[in-house]
Amino acid sequence: MKGRLGIGAALIGLLAGGCASTGVINARLHLPGQTSATPIQMEYTTERFGDGGTMTATLPSGEKFEGRYLQITSASSGDTLGTPWGGWGPWDPYWTDWGPYGTAWVGGLDYASFVQNYSGKLVSTLFGNRGDTMRCRFQLANPVDGITGGGVGECQTSTGDKIEAQF
Repeated sequence: MKGRLGIGAALIGLLAGGCASTGVINARLHLPGQTSATPIQMEYTTERFGDGGTMTATLPSGEKFEGRYLQITSASSGDTLGTPWGGWGPWDPYWTDWGPYGTAWVGGLDYASFVQNYSGKLVSTLFGNRGDTMRCRFQLANPVDGITGGGVGECQTSTGDKIEAQF
């Protein structure tokens, strides 16, 4: 019996510990009034489960920005994106591909309602250790792979600095 418990615990440990990854986003910082850009690196860590993770960026000024990112998919809700209702509730009570009376169950038409759709868009808000904020938006190269599949994007700080990224 002890051997079975040990194997079960090992399997649970392997499942819980996998699937998260880290990576680097190469970027260029454009300061207002300057013609040349400064290379910087942003780093990300994916969540084990889900379409998000954490992201950090340190600017040459020494300010470190940290926050969460989210890949927008068909599973993203209004609560996840931070918008009120997100198209649900009494203002939009029907799924657009179901019609007002739920006829999609007839003839297998419900298939599209349960497929994960990837927009290829990823958004992030980072908060600096000196009180500034950074908002980022990315277009993923291969949305099914998430952030690890690469992409391009841009960020802007609350002070007007702009960042172009490619990963």
